[in-house]
Amino acid sequence: MGRDDDDREGWSYARETKFTQMVKKTQDDRQKFKEEQQQRSLDRSRQFISDDKLEHFEKVSMLDKSTGLFNFKTFMRKLEYELKRAKRYKRPCSILIVEIDDMETYSRQYGSMIVEDMLRSTTKIINKAIRDVDIPGRCSDNRLAVIFPETYSSRAVVVGERIRERLKGTSISEELKHLRVTCSVGVVSFPTHARNEMDLVDRALEFLANAQGEGGDRVNNG
Repeated sequence: MGRDDDDREGWSYARETKFTQMVKKTQDDRQKFKEEQQQRSLDRSRQFISDDKLEHFEKVSMLDKSTGLFNFKTFMRKLEYELKRAKRYKRPCSILIVEIDDMETYSRQYGSMIVEDMLRSTTKIINKAIRDVDIPGRCSDNRLAVIFPETYSSRAVVVGERIRERLKGTSISEELKHLRVTCSVGVVSFPTHARNEMDLVDRALEFLANAQGEGGDRVNNG
């Protein structure tokens, strides 16, 4: 074999080697791109999962576990917001607070679980009695409440009476079918009774206490 043949063979080998390297590099680049795409897709999925978990956690942190209503902290934030709207647009806003009569007696006689059963039963009644725009919440261990945006106290009183009547006819549990409970309700409105959320709640509790002092099973709005 002559020198020219050797040179051509060497050049051919070099070109094949270079081509092979280019092909390999292209394959490597494609594989790297594919892996990066998969990683980005995985990262996005993780982000969505994280966002869903965060949203779920935030939602759970706003709710009372037993009744599924807004907890007291969230309820007060909602009330603050609705009062700001009411002041801005010069509209009424009412709230009612419900407490089952003789709750402590039931708790001592039947245990704390029956109290939770009573509250859950009352929650169902409240949810059926109010509008979608109304905002129910649990404002203490034994009290439930509702915010009525753009509503005068007269309508809130009607809803309170509806809740009171329906609760009287409701069986609390299978074990205590004979047990019928009553409730007392305090109703107040902005701006008639108070102009901020804490004063409004205090007045509602005052009217609730008046209803209980009059024998319970009634609605009081001052």
